[in-house]
Amino acid sequence: METIEALLNEIESEVLRAKKATFSNTDVLVNRQVMLSLINRFRGAYPSALREAEQIKRDRDEIIDKANQYAESICDNAENQVKAMIAETEILRQAKEDAEALRKEAQENYDKMDYEARALAFNLLDSAEKALKESMNIINGRKRKLVE
Repeated sequence: METIEALLNEIESEVLRAKKATFSNTDVLVNRQVMLSLINRFRGAYPSALREAEQIKRDRDEIIDKANQYAESICDNAENQVKAMIAETEILRQAKEDAEALRKEAQENYDKMDYEARALAFNLLDSAEKALKESMNIINGRKRKLVE
């Protein structure tokens, strides 16, 4: 998979190698086919960043779903343990304490996993956004140079 940066470097290379246009110090002549090919390859590489962001979101959602299932499983197990221990007061009290501890642990695990998943997704999306902004700045700069 080609990177956007590599394609931008190729475009820049083509522009820098281009011959100057007649009677102009700033205009250059570029090979139309080469430039169109580079642009098409750029378009092919650009959506991969968006696909990666979507995959990150799906992974995050999957992690959250698993955390929810895990928390539900722990709570269900705790409830079953409580029902089995109802016979005696001391056992019942202990079972309630254990169930609450398990519920708190499950909630803490869920909260931690949810936070980490969200932080990871945010950081990856933030990085993708920064890379795209940098790419757009480079493209705009190259366009300005071409226009000048």
